Amino acid sequence: MENHSKYIIAGLFVLLCLSACTKIDYIGEEYPPTTHVDLFFDIDDVTREHKVMGNLIATADDGVSTEKMQKKIIEKAMKKGADAVVIMGFEKYQSGESTTYRETSEEGKTKKGTSKTTTTATSSTSVKEKKQIKAVFLKYL
Repeated sequence: MENHSKYIIAGLFVLLCLSACTKIDYIGEEYPPTTHVDLFFDIDDVTREHKVMGNLIATADDGVSTEKMQKKIIEKAMKKGADAVVIMGFEKYQSGESTTYRETSEEGKTKKGTSKTTTTATSSTSVKEKKQIKAVFLKYL
């Protein structure tokens, strides 16, 4: 039962990480928190007079949904006091790769009775995919 507990804990950690692992980088001004932000996908759709108060880049593993990333961006905008968020772009990219290499040796004898060693090697490579959303925070004038 102890081994099952380890797997359950590891699985919960992975799920928690996937649901919460959106890295938010924000640079800009900060105002008192707001309780609502307007969401736009093109700066030309913003009809109210405004100023750009800052820029944000949200990054997450490919397993994190874009909806969860959007929610985190809106939460950050409200904390920073934005009145609106404009999503400027979305992209997926490869952040690196990981290679696992394994080698095994086996001792044996040939048909003539001499010793021989057989070595077998395997490797596998996996690519890490990430998502990135860029946004602009606006303050209405």
